[in-house]
Amino acid sequence: MEKRKFSGKTILKLAGALLALAYLGFCLYAGITGNFPGMHQKEHVMRFGNLKNWVSGGMSAVIISVLCVNSAINDVNVQKGRKKTSSPSFFIMLLLISFPLLLESYLDIGWIGIAFYAGIMTLLFGIAWIPQILNQWIARLLLRKKTMSGKQQVQIIEWIHFYPLKKFLIFGLWGFGVVIVLCGIWEAATGKVEMDRQFFLCLFCIAVLVATLFQKMKRYICTPCHSIPVLNQSLSKNQLELLLEGEHFERIPFEDPAMKQYLEIYRSQNWMLMGGKLISKKLALWVTMDRSRNDTLLKVLYLNGTTAKARVDLEIREKRYEEFTSVLRELIGYESSLNLYGKEKQLAEKFASCFPELISDQERIAAFLTQDVTEIRRDYIQTFSPLDARKKKRSRQDCFNG
Repeated sequence: MEKRKFSGKTILKLAGALLALAYLGFCLYAGITGNFPGMHQKEHVMRFGNLKNWVSGGMSAVIISVLCVNSAINDVNVQKGRKKTSSPSFFIMLLLISFPLLLESYLDIGWIGIAFYAGIMTLLFGIAWIPQILNQWIARLLLRKKTMSGKQQVQIIEWIHFYPLKKFLIFGLWGFGVVIVLCGIWEAATGKVEMDRQFFLCLFCIAVLVATLFQKMKRYICTPCHSIPVLNQSLSKNQLELLLEGEHFERIPFEDPAMKQYLEIYRSQNWMLMGGKLISKKLALWVTMDRSRNDTLLKVLYLNGTTAKARVDLEIREKRYEEFTSVLRELIGYESSLNLYGKEKQLAEKFASCFPELISDQERIAAFLTQDVTEIRRDYIQTFSPLDARKKKRSRQDCFNG
């Protein structure tokens, strides 16, 4: 087995983490035993108030050690071609920072401090990992052998990113602001609260914020099916549900370990679910990728010139690229390259010309998605293929005819 060498930066980060942990151990020893009187003197620490030196020193040591270890782990992940991670380390850091504070409370009030610490630990770990686990569990409901209607499948896909819950929370938060403004006006009008400058400015700022965010809130709540980008702007929820009738999803298998763990991609006859977003195979013409450290943004160009976006939680590069490319080929239905840069307007015009009897874009998309589109897609590919590729195709046809 080939040994993997650590870089000098990684070794320095690990050394810094060890030194910080050693200092943390010293602070905890001083706090538990009561030795080193200087460590028990109180100093003011920003918003934490007056803390004993061993408590503030322990908190600082936790922050340094967690940051160093997380950075070293990310260095190793990059070498092994794995995904970088930061969220779990962030919650672990919050958890460990509270430990010196709760240890001090335990030394003062006993087991109540430990119980409080256990509650915080459960809450933080739940916030860190439960959403990801729920996302996977909800998405895999699509794999049930039981036949589901289009409406049921849309509901499952919408809950992958908790869009119904987000709509409820956004409306509740906006409504709470409205209630605050109305109550403030009522209290001031009845004379129960004096309308001084501070109260007026606070009430005015909340009112402006509520009025400014109304249109955005309304647009977000009234937009159907956030998990079906682009199409949710043209088609109604009932139309989208009808399009999923008779579809049966299956998960796409991968060989790469990281892709197996982080990529949840599902396919059916006419759709592909990527990163919780439903993409139409019939409309997909081309895909571009914007890669960052921890994820990849997919921009799917549709036949009508619009772009649907989906984000997958993994950087697609090197060995993963070839395996992921096969998924994209299945999505767009061909392998050759097309000349599509800056052609969105031409795509829209060509799409409209395919349905001259229809007036609105909604009618065209609905008609397109409910029929066999093989010939239309073949015409698109031929029209937007590079000139050299078309010449070669014609020469092959001439040789065959000759």
